[in-house]
Amino acid sequence: MKKALILSISSLMVIAFLTSCGEQQVKEPTVSSGGDYAIDSINKQVKDFSIDGFKGGSADLQQNEDLENMKNIVRMVRPIIEKIPDGYAMQITGHCADYDSAAMKRSVSTARAKKVFDELKKAGTPESKMVSKGASFDEPIPSVDGKDAKQRRVSFRAIKK
Repeated sequence: MKKALILSISSLMVIAFLTSCGEQQVKEPTVSSGGDYAIDSINKQVKDFSIDGFKGGSADLQQNEDLENMKNIVRMVRPIIEKIPDGYAMQITGHCADYDSAAMKRSVSTARAKKVFDELKKAGTPESKMVSKGASFDEPIPSVDGKDAKQRRVSFRAIKK
């Protein structure tokens, strides 16, 4: 009986030891409450959000599915924008393909950004947390031809005001 008790206690001690060895205490990194960490996090969330399908030389979307895509992205971006700390805003940037006229590029890219800005505003997003910008053809998608329809898009990025 004594041997059985010692064997049971020893077994329990071994199990307790092995269990405690398997647990690792992970210390969470401490992050200051500064806006830069929050902005980096927000930008990671929105980096792949893009509204495309715009007609050439226009802020009009080509098909119903492109309009639905915009509405879906507006629904996803809106709660993210609301988390932006004071002193920062979501920059809604319109882009265009490489047209001949610089004035046309600026006008079209600005109109695209404004269209999405207005959709977000209509959905209840505070204007104070957004800015719109027409990038002309200054920020093309690197591996895509300048005249390609993929260049006609709107992107999102949190910035310091």
